[in-house]
Amino acid sequence: MMTQPELGKKIAELRKSKGFTQEELVEKCNLSVRTLQRIESGEVAPRSYTIKLIFTALDYNIHETGAVTTGFKKTEFLIQSWSGWIYRYGLDLFNLKTDPMKKITILGVILSVCFFGIFVLCSESKAQKAERAIQAIELAQDKCNQWILKGQVDSVLTVYRNDAFVFPTLHGKMEIREMLQAAVDGGYKLRDFHTLSISVGDSIAVQKYEDRYEFQGNEFKQKGMTEWRRTNGKWLVVNDIMNNY
Repeated sequence: MMTQPELGKKIAELRKSKGFTQEELVEKCNLSVRTLQRIESGEVAPRSYTIKLIFTALDYNIHETGAVTTGFKKTEFLIQSWSGWIYRYGLDLFNLKTDPMKKITILGVILSVCFFGIFVLCSESKAQKAERAIQAIELAQDKCNQWILKGQVDSVLTVYRNDAFVFPTLHGKMEIREMLQAAVDGGYKLRDFHTLSISVGDSIAVQKYEDRYEFQGNEFKQKGMTEWRRTNGKWLVVNDIMNNY
């Protein structure tokens, strides 16, 4: 089984051997550039589904090479190993006619372990949910940046909610569209974009970023904060505040 950081190094080696840039690879497997960068650098351990997408895009057979073992196989092995023990001792444990105090103590320990396990599983689920949200937002941001570069204003608007607000005066998609179109017509060029952080709640996320752009022959830098809300199963922008510096 391959784990981080070996997995990230393997993906980077395969990508380079295929002659792909990171931007070309993420386009094939529908990920964000930032997510791929974190995987290749070993910062995060991707889900098996994500690994499969990447290796498929790189024409690499993970099943024949044994590059990854899925969580399902691990769980199946553990179930098979412990099922016999549970069956043999379970009924005897609940028979309180023999050694009742000892068995009550054991049952108390088991229940405590079960509650702790449920707590850990819920915590992991919440962390996984946040990671999926971050990936979705990073992917939407990458697409938005590409649409801006191509002057595809209507495509950019798909990441905004109908009641979105852009500081200080723009409210609603119509006003935002007029601003974006004026920027594109004026020669706006996004030169660099970097997400500083993304904080995720149940249905809201706050993204802090900085970027560098060119407009009418002059170069500017700005920092901003974008509020995303999960709406009808999709993360959309509801507020965007930015300041030049």
